[in-house]
Amino acid sequence: MTRIPNTNTVVSYAYTIKVAGRPVGTLQGFTPTANRQLDRIREIMNELDDTVEIVPGRSEFSISIDRLETYERSIMEEFTFDGFTDLSQVIDSFQIVEEIRGPVAKGGRRRVIVYDGCWIQNITKTVREGTITVMESVTVQVTKIIASPFR
Repeated sequence: MTRIPNTNTVVSYAYTIKVAGRPVGTLQGFTPTANRQLDRIREIMNELDDTVEIVPGRSEFSISIDRLETYERSIMEEFTFDGFTDLSQVIDSFQIVEEIRGPVAKGGRRRVIVYDGCWIQNITKTVREGTITVMESVTVQVTKIIASPFR
């Protein structure tokens, strides 16, 4: 196991991203995002105070994942979709677990965030001249997030 440095800043190698209890290998990027619509409330014939109020809408969660393709497993196989050829074959949601380990000198605590009810929105593969690796990218829509504090 990699030793985590005794810092207050979280380092990338303190992270483990798992699907079906198995770490996702050759991960290059993991970007969870939360968005929500904000509606501006305006009055007719009020040119001075354009916005009376802003009303927040519901939140939406997504994750962008970038991974180097390997000969052993594609990103879809990492997500337990063996034999994947087309996105329409994916008929079940899945769960992504993000685990962050803290340094042993600071108690070795860990935080776990569970992204539940994940559905793949899109998948891309990038092969470019001048590079020697193949990048796979997936955008996932998340139904629910369950977070635990550092323990």
